[in-house]
Amino acid sequence: MNPMSVSAMFVLPSQVIWAYLVFAIVIFAGLVTMIIRGEWQRARGLEKLIALGPMFYAAPLAAFGSEHFTATAEIASLVPKWIPWHLFWAYFVGACFIAAGLSMATRIQARLAASLVALTFCLFVVVMDAPGWAHHPGNRFFAALTLRELSFSGGALALAASLMAGGEEPRRGARTQVFATIARYFIAVPVLFYCVEQFMHADHVPGVPLEMLTPQYVFGHAFWTYLAAAAYAVLGLPLLIGKRARTAATWLGATLVLVELVAYVPIAIVERASIVGFNYMADTLMFCGAVLLLAGAMPRQDSWVHPVADKAVAVGQ
Repeated sequence: MNPMSVSAMFVLPSQVIWAYLVFAIVIFAGLVTMIIRGEWQRARGLEKLIALGPMFYAAPLAAFGSEHFTATAEIASLVPKWIPWHLFWAYFVGACFIAAGLSMATRIQARLAASLVALTFCLFVVVMDAPGWAHHPGNRFFAALTLRELSFSGGALALAASLMAGGEEPRRGARTQVFATIARYFIAVPVLFYCVEQFMHADHVPGVPLEMLTPQYVFGHAFWTYLAAAAYAVLGLPLLIGKRARTAATWLGATLVLVELVAYVPIAIVERASIVGFNYMADTLMFCGAVLLLAGAMPRQDSWVHPVADKAVAVGQ
């Protein structure tokens, strides 16, 4: 093999390097925070997966924020024409995403950060995504993107609700329950829509049904898309109606972690010289994080965990 081609395999564009660097910093901060706070040690069984939710959500969020500084012109072009100062908003939102990701991972002013992120993604839906979908009602990808942003808003809102309750069931007030319920709808509706899309277009990537076709080098190929669709079908309805919602969201998060490992990590490795490979990996991980944050916001009596073990975890918090 040509030495030049070998060296090119390991040379990454600065945009990709910055995205991975910020991603790694937030992952590290999240892991350290979990250990210091004892969250990982107290969690039992699949509850450990719920503990990873803030980190899974925050790291991609911060990494996407870095792209506002490395692909500024492209991102600024997405701002509606009637809004002034396009470059300012691109930089400002990017900085906010990085700060919010670190805040949510380290739990420093995390409730405020989560609330503002939820509001930001909700505004994205109202100002940009929903109008785009309305102008292209027959384009399923506009629908998928709109509902993806809605789920991101729901994930942040779920984290804000969890932190508002302080992790203790007796402190779940009416406002907390309202926020958690809204977050549940914001995620359950996209899950059910994605279920239909995944069954109808199994040749596309699993998890979030976007434009990329599943590459042939992904082991199992269409199997993972059908698996995600089946999980959405079985677990989406309990999420929507609020029955065993914590259990449903936890198992749905576990399914998305599996999809992330078997499909998106290989894509990110093969497409390492392109920001597209990273974005697909991070995008699905953030959706997984949103689902796990929803699981953490649901009442513990909706969990599969044995009541005795559940009380022990609650006392430890």
